Amino acid sequence: MIQPGRKGLVLAAVLAAALVSQGCAARWAYREGKHEAENGNWDLAVARFTKALRADPTNVGYKIALERAKVQASRAHHAEGKKHLAAGELEQAADEFDIAAKYDPSNKSFVDDLILVKERIRRRDEEKERLADFEATKARAQAARLPLPVLSPRSTAPITLRFTEVGLEKIYESLGKVAGVNILFDEGFRDKKASVNLTNVSFEEALDRISFVNRLFYKVLDQNTVIIVPDSAANRRKYEEVLVRTFYIQNAELKEVETILKTVVGPTAKVGTNPTLGALTIIGTVDELALAQRIVDSHDKARGEVLVEVEILEVNRNKLKQYGIELSNYSASITYSPTGAAGEVDKGFTNVRAHLLSSLNLADFVVQIPSSILFRFLQTDASVRILASPRLRAAEGKKTTLRIGTEVPVPVTTFQTAVSVPGQAFTPATSFQYRNVGVNLELTPKVHASGEITLEMAAEFSVLGPTAVLAGTELPTFLTRNMNGTLRFADGETSLVGGLITSRDTTSHSGIFGLQSIPLLNKLGGTRKEEEDTEILISITPHLVRAPKVTEEDLTSLNVGTRELVKVPGARPPLFGEPEETPSPAPGEPVPGAPAAPGVPPPAGARPGPRATPPPPPASGTQIPPSQLPLPSPAPSPSPEEGPPPSAGSQAGPMVSAVFSPPEANIKLNNNGSISVVLMGAKDVTRVDVSLTYDPALAEAVDVTTGSLLTVDGANVGVEKGMEPGRVRASLARATGVSGSGAVATFTFRGVGAGRSALALEALTVRTATGAQEVLVPAPASLVVSP
Repeated sequence: MIQPGRKGLVLAAVLAAALVSQGCAARWAYREGKHEAENGNWDLAVARFTKALRADPTNVGYKIALERAKVQASRAHHAEGKKHLAAGELEQAADEFDIAAKYDPSNKSFVDDLILVKERIRRRDEEKERLADFEATKARAQAARLPLPVLSPRSTAPITLRFTEVGLEKIYESLGKVAGVNILFDEGFRDKKASVNLTNVSFEEALDRISFVNRLFYKVLDQNTVIIVPDSAANRRKYEEVLVRTFYIQNAELKEVETILKTVVGPTAKVGTNPTLGALTIIGTVDELALAQRIVDSHDKARGEVLVEVEILEVNRNKLKQYGIELSNYSASITYSPTGAAGEVDKGFTNVRAHLLSSLNLADFVVQIPSSILFRFLQTDASVRILASPRLRAAEGKKTTLRIGTEVPVPVTTFQTAVSVPGQAFTPATSFQYRNVGVNLELTPKVHASGEITLEMAAEFSVLGPTAVLAGTELPTFLTRNMNGTLRFADGETSLVGGLITSRDTTSHSGIFGLQSIPLLNKLGGTRKEEEDTEILISITPHLVRAPKVTEEDLTSLNVGTRELVKVPGARPPLFGEPEETPSPAPGEPVPGAPAAPGVPPPAGARPGPRATPPPPPASGTQIPPSQLPLPSPAPSPSPEEGPPPSAGSQAGPMVSAVFSPPEANIKLNNNGSISVVLMGAKDVTRVDVSLTYDPALAEAVDVTTGSLLTVDGANVGVEKGMEPGRVRASLARATGVSGSGAVATFTFRGVGAGRSALALEALTVRTATGAQEVLVPAPASLVVSP
């Protein structure tokens, strides 16, 4: 057991040991930091000095060393960031500047450089996004409203017109009074009798049919005025609006598209091109531009690409057989040499004295016969394979060439006129052209809309032959095999091209003359048989990389009017514009009528008809009998016996309208986007039940949040959500009623597949403290998911 006094000594010893250990650790870290600083490793120096300062916080030397190391590390990182910036490596430069600014926050220059680099990165990313979003930008531009005048919104209720032998001017004036539109007439208009019988048609349909039958056309001057003009080429040029639009051709050849447009659209449209930008500018009417858009969309398709796997196999087979009984030499000779002295026989002649011829006998002759018999049993069989397996990627209509071999110089001699050499009219001049000896392959693919591939192929296989001597000059010769043809493949189909065979058979026999016709004896001799075959095999497998995207719209016929007049349905905006979102009038205030025509003077030569006072639009099926011309008959009012309309007692207040905001929701793939349901002129709303339907293949519902209308006074709103594939429901309730206009619910979707679909309001119920309000349900919105 430790005594109390001794216990204090032990604690003091432990504390002293700890202090000594801590001091040693601080000094060790400081020495390591100085070592790293001497070597220029400022990051490690900062780490070591920081460790030393933590171990000994009161050491001023450690603090000064740490601050100096931070400054040096900041400068080093800033210099490294400058290098990355000069090399265009913005992310790396931003990282280095960020470290430099953190090491030395007081250096404003480093902070400014970091801000500038981050701004450059932001602008670069925005530019990349803009270029990648070109198709979406083009779609938004096409969906934008054309800069054409339209009439202010009117009732779309159908009308009925019946006239018999009435002047056209009165017919138009009556039609204008029904729709609340002022009718003007061109100075060339000539009134005539006409009969009209139209039932349940809109104002635009009635105007179109009456004008077409009587060789007239009309033009909207402003939101309240239409002018009627005789139909002629001169009047069309005078009144029809002309627009300018530029198409940027991405894939097709600019000249080809220009030629098609000039042929199809007609001579009235003006077409110009800019080959540098690949741009094509057209000045024409709305219908001509719509026709040009269809033509450009149908022809500006991505060029097809294929990846061709080619295997070239050259097989050389050489078989040799050599067999039989052979003598060492198949010749015998007799030489006259009476003395055998050296030099006695020379060049086939024997030099002897003439007197020796008298003593000629067999001993004076030397006979040479074969002394050896050879038995041959030789057989060789050689096979050589040369394999090349290239992979070629080729664009449609573009030739792709493969060359494997050796360049051999071939002399080419031309003759030039000699002026300085007397007596010679021409002097030869020799130059050299190089020819590839080996494998030469040319492929030109064509990708069909069905996905099949046509290859135009030209193959040449050549080898160097024996040298020929011509006029004392050695010239190379070539053995060449060519193949040209067109093949059609399915994607991934393999075709084997062969039959390029060269064969050579050689048989030779050596033996004793005359024995070949004697049985058994004819075996005495040698036989040599040699067979040499060379064959070329080509294996071709094309793979489809990209095919033209031919859509169903490209294959569908388009109505473009008549041969005299180009008119594309849907090209022009509706005759009446979209209704403006205006707040509902307060109770007791009169409903504003149609706006007065602005003070824009009509075109020269226009004469106005009688001023039409816009009445309330007639009910469905309103008929205008000729006896009541030029004023239209009013809509029949309900009789007292009929009572009030059925809906009068079933709604708590005036009818409210609903709209989507925005009317088209654009979402990127795998990103979120939102669309809101907005109520206009709501009164004392306490509960809203809403249900939307959409295409689950393009998007999925993520969330539903309360809109600004229900939370404008800070009240608590209860939300019940129900989400399933293709449908999302929400119920939003609050304790007290709220009035006004604004969003009641915001729906968030996530894009899961590229495309366009309708976002429809399946159900919408607006409740108040006294009952339910009737709501005008809007047309479906558009949900666009872009890649």
